[in-house]
Amino acid sequence: MAAKMDEFKVTNPGLDIENSLTAELQKLDLTLNEARILLFLMTHGNSTASDVSRHTGIQRTETYNYISTLLAKGVVFSTFDRPQKYYALPINEVIDCLVQTKQNALQSIAEKKKDYQEMVEAILSNTVIPESDKKESYQIVMGENSINAKIKRMLAEAKEEVTVLVTDRNLVNMYHAEITDQLIQLTSKGVRVKLRTPCKNANDYISTEDGEKAPISLKTTAKVVPVNFVLVDNKDIILLLESNSFKKSELCGFYTNNLSMISVFTFIFDNLI
Repeated sequence: MAAKMDEFKVTNPGLDIENSLTAELQKLDLTLNEARILLFLMTHGNSTASDVSRHTGIQRTETYNYISTLLAKGVVFSTFDRPQKYYALPINEVIDCLVQTKQNALQSIAEKKKDYQEMVEAILSNTVIPESDKKESYQIVMGENSINAKIKRMLAEAKEEVTVLVTDRNLVNMYHAEITDQLIQLTSKGVRVKLRTPCKNANDYISTEDGEKAPISLKTTAKVVPVNFVLVDNKDIILLLESNSFKKSELCGFYTNNLSMISVFTFIFDNLI
């Protein structure tokens, strides 16, 4: 019976594409409903708020509020018709506009980093945190971009040694994220870098700009890599965890400074040949 039911299931490729685009637009600081409305206006052209409400199922009052936000973001326009009609920029211009807005916001924050630091220092000026009070801790980091940013921050603090155990796929990802460049730069500062990977052409990813082999201690292993990690100065480690589907959004990083856990992964690294 179930097999017969499956024969009558109708797929809707258009809906899948719409859901995918909506998810991507949300990455540009739009809410779910803003993204849905924007996509409707991009694909249907001049429409009244009632048209939008009817198609999306969003209450008309809320629809007006969302449209007002999109107008303010510069991706939607209003006509002089009565009743008013709205339309959106083409998708390429929408992306350019939203990306530029986000970049401007991030740049503004980056430029004020010193001011923020001074604010926090002012708050902490009367607070002393003894070294002995620092606790062993852990942190869950979600998504490829956040994981790469965490690794780069850890490497920036490296003083003596960096230990890396990764699959060929993660080594390639580190190359594209310019993490391998950072590893090469660390060797020029006297930091020892040890790399274990099953990647047979690993040297291609850890060479200097002039093609010279970087002074990284590289060993290629024929064994299955049981876990991927980056360890800095034997006191900070991040494990790279991934699902079978390997969606970038599903990548998970587990950071900890727990010395007992770190010793386990150090043992794994030293015994993987």
